[in-house]
Amino acid sequence: MTGLILRLLLKRLVGTVPLVFAVVALTFFVIRLAPGDPAFILAGEAPTPEFLAQVRAENGLDKPVWVQFMTFLGRAATGDFGKSIFAGRPVFEVILERLPATALLAGVAMVIASVVGVLLGVSAAKRAGSTQDAAISVLSLLGTSVPSFWIGQVLILVFAVWLGWFPVSGMVAARARYTGFNHVWDVAVHMVLPVTTLAVYLVTLIARFTRTAMIEALSQDFILVARAKGVGSRTILWHHAFRNAVVTTVTVIGLEFGAVLAGTVVVEIVFGWPGLGRLFYDAIYRRDFPLLTGSFMFSALVVIAVNTLSEIICAMLDPRLRRT
Repeated sequence: MTGLILRLLLKRLVGTVPLVFAVVALTFFVIRLAPGDPAFILAGEAPTPEFLAQVRAENGLDKPVWVQFMTFLGRAATGDFGKSIFAGRPVFEVILERLPATALLAGVAMVIASVVGVLLGVSAAKRAGSTQDAAISVLSLLGTSVPSFWIGQVLILVFAVWLGWFPVSGMVAARARYTGFNHVWDVAVHMVLPVTTLAVYLVTLIARFTRTAMIEALSQDFILVARAKGVGSRTILWHHAFRNAVVTTVTVIGLEFGAVLAGTVVVEIVFGWPGLGRLFYDAIYRRDFPLLTGSFMFSALVVIAVNTLSEIICAMLDPRLRRT
């Protein structure tokens, strides 16, 4: 098993280097095609030409783009990813400051979506062809079709504005400073609407793929043998069928992590959540090129790490994958 993990890690490492380089290069050059000059934002209103030139020189914006790119690669090789133009601090220091909020939001959403999606998928497969199966399939289709920003706005309108059950935005109450359990409860209450918005898409996707994998597993010969031996239906469903279908579920969760991370951008903007998604938006608005490049590179590394972890888990669950 250790050899398998090392082989998978080495395989991913070989593919990670050119992939991250492509992400950095594409991000570095594409974001500079967008209109707007970050020097104007830093210099304030109506700057003099001399002061504007000084700001550009201090931030390396007066050099050709390819020179800026080579300078960035040279510094990145030593672990220096530059400073945020707007914040004036190291890029990864700014990213790591916002990371816990996004990790909490995305992590809770993925756990809830995984549990609910698996239960719905197994329930639909167990009663394939029934009214319940059709209802779950229709809801899954709707969930993958409706955009997250629309779901978030509807939730805000119903549960925050009309009913007043949950806060509209933010991670904690703005006018209170809770500590201990009260702080935990405050954060949990603020998480309900954004987590629900983020989890809807993933729930429907996991439910659909789990249902398909379970129906295929339940049609295998070993299930017929287990039923002939008098094995209980619950044992057949979870111990035999789901053990074969769970690989599909884990694969979907790993592959869709990138979509979840991208969805946090929209969700955090809608709900004013102080995470990486909001940081991305602010960096684009302020033309903070170093922060944007570092953010995309960091996101690419996180997605690759999660996909590698899901691949290792699948190999541990399915002996057939260990021989590939």
